[in-house]
Amino acid sequence: MKRMIVGVMLLGVLLASQGVRAEQTAALDGGRATQRVSRWETGWWKARLAEQETKAKQSWETVLLGDSITHNWDVIAPDLQKQYFGDVLNLGMSGDKTQNVLWRIARIDWQVVAPKRIMLMIGTNNTGHLPSEDPENTYRGIAAIVRELRAKCPQAKITVLAIFPRAKEKTHPLRVTNDAINAKLPQLADGKHVFFRDISAYFLLPDGKTLNMALMPDALHPNKEGHRLWAAATAFDFLNDYEVK
Repeated sequence: MKRMIVGVMLLGVLLASQGVRAEQTAALDGGRATQRVSRWETGWWKARLAEQETKAKQSWETVLLGDSITHNWDVIAPDLQKQYFGDVLNLGMSGDKTQNVLWRIARIDWQVVAPKRIMLMIGTNNTGHLPSEDPENTYRGIAAIVRELRAKCPQAKITVLAIFPRAKEKTHPLRVTNDAINAKLPQLADGKHVFFRDISAYFLLPDGKTLNMALMPDALHPNKEGHRLWAAATAFDFLNDYEVK
């Protein structure tokens, strides 16, 4: 009888511990992309952050927000950035995930910046770096960014870009994952304050599947010509706030 009682107790403890671990895992997987996480340990990141936050102490009509793909406007195409978008506050940060963007935008006084328009693309590092997020969690992270921007910049029109295609082939796991995220992003658009744009086709060959490596030599980042196409595809509607003039 005692053995039976002990056995039942041990089984209960085992099941309870498994339940706790399952809850912890679910909380980690479900919340990682929506947490606020800094990258203070990265020296250059701190330096760029300081530069961005200094610029954010004044008003800007146009803000670009994202990871290295957006960051690269300042690196390889500053002339095109100026030509197509005018003076912008570029809050792109190489290597950032949704959680890093959430941490950064919480530090900015958006009443001072007071943007009229914001262009956001983020998420490829959530799925392309380890530990990897699943598409649903990355989508939640992007949705959290949009909610925060809407709350802090109610006057702004927000363009959510589909994550650009990555990897040469359409069947590559990284492309498939990002496509799954992109399929959910239209849910964020309301046609008044938040707009969704998918310009992926500009970076593909005529077959509509294969990445044009002449525009993305590393199968991830557009080169300068890729940035030109990006600007040409978005600048008019973006700068005109999606209104017919």
